[in-house]
Parts: sequence; C-alpha cells; structure tokens
Amino acid sequence: MATPLTGQQIIDRFELYTDDTTDLSSDEEIILANDKLRLIYMEQPWEFLRRKKSGSVESDGKITPPTDFDELMENYSEDPTVGEPITKVVYVGRSPFLVVPMGQRNANNYSNVCWIDPTDGKINFAQNPGTGAAYEFDYKTSPDDITVATSPKLPPEYHPMIVFSMLIDEEIIKKSEKARSSMQDNAVQYQRYLKNLKLRDARFKLI
Repeated sequence: MATPLTGQQIIDRFELYTDDTTDLSSDEEIILANDKLRLIYMEQPWEFLRRKKSGSVESDGKITPPTDFDELMENYSEDPTVGEPITKVVYVGRSPFLVVPMGQRNANNYSNVCWIDPTDGKINFAQNPGTGAAYEFDYKTSPDDITVATSPKLPPEYHPMIVFSMLIDEEIIKKSEKARSSMQDNAVQYQRYLKNLKLRDARFKLI
C-alpha cells in the first residue's frame, strides 16, 4: 500500500523535479499545492470524499449541514436492481425526502421534498418533518487545505498527481524553452493519474 505524502514531501518532490530552480517560496509552493488539490476535489463527486451524516431535525424543522459539507450525494434508487444510487435524498426516519433545487420546491405534487436554502445554508423541507426526528444523508466533504505536516484526502497512490499538476503551473511561470518542452509531459502524467482515479472511483460505486 502506498504511503501518504505530507505537504512537505509534496514540496520536496516538486523541487526535485524543478532541480531547485523554482522561483516560488515554500509558502507559495504549499499554496500552489492546495490550489491544485482543490481542483482535483472539485473534478467530480468522488466516492472517497463521501461521508454519512446523521442526527436529529432541529427545532426550526431544518437541518444544518456539517462544517465540512460541500454537496449532497446520490444515495437512493427506486429500482432495487440498479446497483448505483441515482437520486439524492434525505432520510427522515424511514422516509426518503427528495432533494430538489430551491426553485422547484413548489413544483412537486407531493410534500416529501427538501432543498438547501442559500440564505441560511440549511436543508429546508416543504413540510416540517418533526422536531427531533432522526435523519441521515450522504454528502461530499470539502477537506481542509494541507499543511507541511498533513496529507491530502486523496487515496495515497494518487498523491504524486499533485506534483505533476504543480509542475505545469511552474513551467507556465518560468516561460522558458525547457519548461515549455516538458509541460506536455507533465500534463500527460497528470491526466494519466486523473483518468485512473476516475476509473477507481467508478469501481467503488459498483461494489
């Protein structure tokens, strides 16, 4: 099993590939690493970022998402023969409440719907499901930035893709002939990792 890379180890590899000729400071390198890491997190709703949230409906009849919440994830299918969930729902008790865009909250013929209201950031319901009722939903987490001592929330074997992504920007910054010649190679390496990561993620959905 691959060993996770810390932020410092990612920087060390980045500097190894640049032969210590980068114009970036250590602080700028960790900022660049986090910029690239966030782009990977945002690429799609990754299974490795899936989390379950459970609790009780609050006194106002709403649900406050967790602090690391990014978006709700599919967790329901009406057809039991479908292996992959295709619908986002919030379970209250045993009942699934369909998640809809806020603008469609009044366009449904049934009351078991909910949505995220951007004004309060909470999950709202067409009808109060009952204060204290147990709920559960799946969501994509938004991980904290890495530091020199912490590691990305990517599967460890894919941590090197951050380095290749950083190198692409470094070559753009340098604008040298040598940098331009290696930019395509680093982009290819990054895309290989990304493609493989997507295949890995798809296999998890079929388990």
